[in-house]
Amino acid sequence: MTTTEDAVVVQVRQALETARQAGRPRPGRPALVRLTGATDYAVRKALATLAASENNTAASLSPTEPTADGHPDNTGRQASLREAAPAVRGDRLPRPWPLAVIGLAAAVAIWGGWVRLGELTGFGPINLLPGIESGLTVNTAVVLPLSVEFYSAYALRVLLASDRLTTRTRTFARRTFTASLVVGGGAQVASHVMEAAGTATAPWPVTTVVACVPLLVLGLASGLASLVKRDATSGEAVQVETLEREDHPESPRSCPADEHP
Repeated sequence: MTTTEDAVVVQVRQALETARQAGRPRPGRPALVRLTGATDYAVRKALATLAASENNTAASLSPTEPTADGHPDNTGRQASLREAAPAVRGDRLPRPWPLAVIGLAAAVAIWGGWVRLGELTGFGPINLLPGIESGLTVNTAVVLPLSVEFYSAYALRVLLASDRLTTRTRTFARRTFTASLVVGGGAQVASHVMEAAGTATAPWPVTTVVACVPLLVLGLASGLASLVKRDATSGEAVQVETLEREDHPESPRSCPADEHP
């Protein structure tokens, strides 16, 4: 193990110990990457080294003195295993079923506000096939909640569940997710204010902004999906190249003597 790898192992061990002493949950790889400044691969390798060390320590613990009934005393081994295992307070974790009720209530309110705002800004029933089929109509006001709120969920999913993405992609997801929340909140405020005031038609600045929302969301979603796809393909290549260099440090590609004869 190189000096750099040893330093990463020490930093990861210190971060885990600090979280344990403070009573905080065990930090994951993204948090450890931010704390140590190392790459995701280096952090994963350090975690594997620490896990192997803990397993070896637990396996090497042997009973030294029998108990009164003649059975071996495994107190030290059990204490070590409890120390290595993540602490979970309580017998059962709380069930997330209230989120379904909260999400349903919020979805109804958000959907109604967006549809009402769309109707005030010119969105409404249109014939999808003019001159061909007169009965196929759709209320275009539904495109507003479908586009904005689904993009918010997509950006949040990318931000929270992807530890292999680059900082650029996570920053883009974080900023656009925040922007979508601001736009959604502003839309709800505008919808309720105009409804309470009895406004029949929204002012032209509001109509202009709302009319551009579906197109802007399409551009943001396409950009975020492209960044995620690029990270998924390039990340694998970078990991393979890093592994090859670390496994074969004496290869001709990394040998200075071969590069400068």
